[in-house]
Amino acid sequence: MVKIQYIFYVIGIIFLFSTISYFAYQYLFDLSDIVKTIILVCSTVIFFFIAEFMAERDI
Repeated sequence: MVKIQYIFYVIGIIFLFSTISYFAYQYLFDLSDIVKTIILVCSTVIFFFIAEFMAERDI
């Protein structure tokens, strides 16, 4: 059986990607593509570490 927390976790990841994509497109439009890509990757990695930390602690 699939636990409800895993469903919410997947939904959160989907919203995470959409939020980061929107932020990179709208607010960083004037920066070069390299800088936007670096910021996007760093933000994604940070959010994954936070999510993993929270999952381990059952937060």
